[in-house]
Amino acid sequence: MAGRFSVGSFVEPLHDQGHQNQGAGQGQQQGGGHRGLSNRCGHYQRQPLLFVYGSLKRGQRAHHLLQGLPWLGQAWLPGACLHDLGPFPMAVPGEGRIQGELYGVGEADLAALDRYEGAPRLYQRHWLTLEDGRGAWVYLGRPHQVRHVAPLASGCWLGPSGPASATFALLALALTQALVLVMAGGLRPAWAFDTLGACQSWQNSRGQARIEVANSIGAAHYLTKMKRLQESDPAAPVPLYSEADIARVCSER
Repeated sequence: MAGRFSVGSFVEPLHDQGHQNQGAGQGQQQGGGHRGLSNRCGHYQRQPLLFVYGSLKRGQRAHHLLQGLPWLGQAWLPGACLHDLGPFPMAVPGEGRIQGELYGVGEADLAALDRYEGAPRLYQRHWLTLEDGRGAWVYLGRPHQVRHVAPLASGCWLGPSGPASATFALLALALTQALVLVMAGGLRPAWAFDTLGACQSWQNSRGQARIEVANSIGAAHYLTKMKRLQESDPAAPVPLYSEADIARVCSER
């Protein structure tokens, strides 16, 4: 079917050479060398496209990151489902379609956006085919990251939901990020961690869930542990950081 793509297109790594050549090569052949954040007066319609569906859209909180990039209209992405995680959405492979916006993008812009999206750990950037046949870069999550959140039937994210309705989704995301930390064998930098969302979840949760979220906040911000070498067992989590330190981080947001 035109515009569809297989699940296999999602599992190729972010830095796959074929995907890089497909996106970058398009800009090299047609963009006349007008690339990056400092060259936004060139022919971006000839460069690779970026499909956005969440906080980067017009009117949303992170749209300033696309300032100067040409808006090329709305588009639909088939073969994916959109999940509302509260402060932002996450798209994953699935039987659905997502509405978003298209922008011309350069290599330097993509590097900056990778940092914002926490790629490749939180999101992965994929070169996919839209319904109209054009190819575009899209940031996607993984199905297990949204397994507790129902997809948006409309395929369109309108903005952040209220704190009460988003609490469970934020908690699920924070726990996923904590798991990513363990699997990666290191700490995530603060810029790749949704501190605001995690803090909202921490303030609205209790018991074991609150401990897990607090530990993820402390790890992301390199806070000093109460006991220097102590670790938290996922089966029986214990607080690694003081409530005062967590509250201080959250009060700065």
